[in-house]
Amino acid sequence: MDQVTKKYQAIDTEIVLFNEEYYLSVIHVDISALATPDRESLFTHLFEFDSKDIELEIDVSEEHVGNWFLQVLVPHVLTLPDVARKRLERGREELAAHLAKQSVNPVQAQLFGDDIYQYVKRYNPHLQVIG
Repeated sequence: MDQVTKKYQAIDTEIVLFNEEYYLSVIHVDISALATPDRESLFTHLFEFDSKDIELEIDVSEEHVGNWFLQVLVPHVLTLPDVARKRLERGREELAAHLAKQSVNPVQAQLFGDDIYQYVKRYNPHLQVIG
């Protein structure tokens, strides 16, 4: 079986360039205190989020232990790191405003440094770290 190697380059402590395709920032959402109807409502609300600055992916793979992860993405094509950083900041502000409209507001935490690396490596075991 052929191993798929993806590229991983840290831009700063909270932004990485993943596989030369997307600038990526990750937010951990603690949903452990939410009942199923509240989780469903929050998911629907997040799914409806739209931004001109970012793309949002909702990772529910650890829902069974009370965790969701929000992948905040900016396409790499024709985007310099400083521009990506500004777009990610604006997008996270838009996301925060969008979440403020929701009746349930779970605890969120930005992933930094090695935590982002470990998160990405979980799905991509053959990461090639670019200096």
